[in-house]
Amino acid sequence: MIPARDPETNAESEPVITTLADVETAGTDGGDGPAAFRFQVQPEFHAIPLGTGDDEEPFDEQMREFARDYWGEQEELEPIRRFTAAMYGVNSQQLTADGTVYHALGIFPVGGTEDGSQPPERVSRCTLTVSVRDIDNPDPHLVAAGIAETLDQGEESGEIQLIALPAGPAVLHIAGSRAVWGLSDGGEQERFFVRIEIWMPFPSEDRLLLVCLSTADVQDLFHYQAVLADIADTIIFGDVDADEDPGAGGDDLQPLPFG
Repeated sequence: MIPARDPETNAESEPVITTLADVETAGTDGGDGPAAFRFQVQPEFHAIPLGTGDDEEPFDEQMREFARDYWGEQEELEPIRRFTAAMYGVNSQQLTADGTVYHALGIFPVGGTEDGSQPPERVSRCTLTVSVRDIDNPDPHLVAAGIAETLDQGEESGEIQLIALPAGPAVLHIAGSRAVWGLSDGGEQERFFVRIEIWMPFPSEDRLLLVCLSTADVQDLFHYQAVLADIADTIIFGDVDADEDPGAGGDDLQPLPFG
């Protein structure tokens, strides 16, 4: 498991306790074959459609449905629904071209009580992407060590740690970034982002699994480390028979409308 630590005491924390929903990937070569791997995500994640490039009309309808789920059915919100569908649609098509097989928006209430008697203090948001890349993989342990060394020598080295997950060796990488926008009055607006990545070689294939959680709510880094730790512990490689687990599938992880 990824070691999640309290930023003030540096002590290891209990993982986020939550119900996880199964996600199966279709054949990562774009075909209809069995899943190459399987993992689970918390119900706070809402899957965003990914464009296949084969037929634009069904994908456009999926994005419109996603925008309706996000904003609701109010007529006055139609302009922002169209903008949301267009923005996420372009991004999803690019992600698909780059090897992404799962993309989701996470919406996590912070504070409040489980019974709803006290509302959340605020809402924290993140995005989760899971992608597959080709890589020479003579041995997963050697590849993981090489990835860790390469990341350490990069411009955004951040925090890097070799970890052991139930499905095999992997690399944990945490890095921050800063974005600056110019304003019409000549001033600037800045925003900080944090990215938590898991780089994991396939056990017996020349491929690499990259799981990336990113957020602009940098104060919630400790929380999201635990969220990703829970997900990472559920990764299973190999063919998955859906008949063995009728509840598997991304459709079950989208409670609507979004919070």
